[in-house]
Amino acid sequence: MFVLATLIVFLAAVPEVLFVPADMQAYLTFTATSGITALVLLALFAWQYRSDARAQWRGHCIGKPLKWGALGIIGSYLLFGVAILVLGLPREVFMAELLDGLNNWQAMVKVASLIVLPPIAEELFFRHYMLRLFPYENSRAWTWIAIIVTSAVFAGMHIQYGNWITVALIFACGGVFAVARVVSGGLLVPVLLHSLAEIVALTTDKSFAQMGLYG
Repeated sequence: MFVLATLIVFLAAVPEVLFVPADMQAYLTFTATSGITALVLLALFAWQYRSDARAQWRGHCIGKPLKWGALGIIGSYLLFGVAILVLGLPREVFMAELLDGLNNWQAMVKVASLIVLPPIAEELFFRHYMLRLFPYENSRAWTWIAIIVTSAVFAGMHIQYGNWITVALIFACGGVFAVARVVSGGLLVPVLLHSLAEIVALTTDKSFAQMGLYG
């Protein structure tokens, strides 16, 4: 299943290259690539757990891991903001160029896609198919190995960022998502937390840029 999920992730960019016009790729990249990945991985997940897909998605516990996970995400971004101020770090080029050249409608499509689609696609891939490569339910040691390894790969896959502190932040968020996945027993909570992280990231970056807080 992991091999199949990996093929889906890497092949999802092909339709965008072939069928999305070049002048629309600036704002439809996430919609096309992440949308296709999310839909196909969701279909694979539904097929894999066709007898109880809803229960597997929801998990057995939502409230507590969602609350503590949200605090973990917000706390991580607060520390990240302090690090930017103390170290005088520049704005990430990827974030600075994220909405360049887009009108309001195109920007809304891109932002909405970022908040909804990557959380579904990435949580299915990293916190389900990759996490389940490890027997994390067998012992606490395996649980932490699974959390650390998947979070490290998750951070390493975000090659669009240049600041080491940003990569560390993504690793920390990945750890929060993975812990939420283990504790909740489902994917709903990590997907919601991932969406929250996207919202906090976009809001924080915009606020720091407007207030001139980047180095």
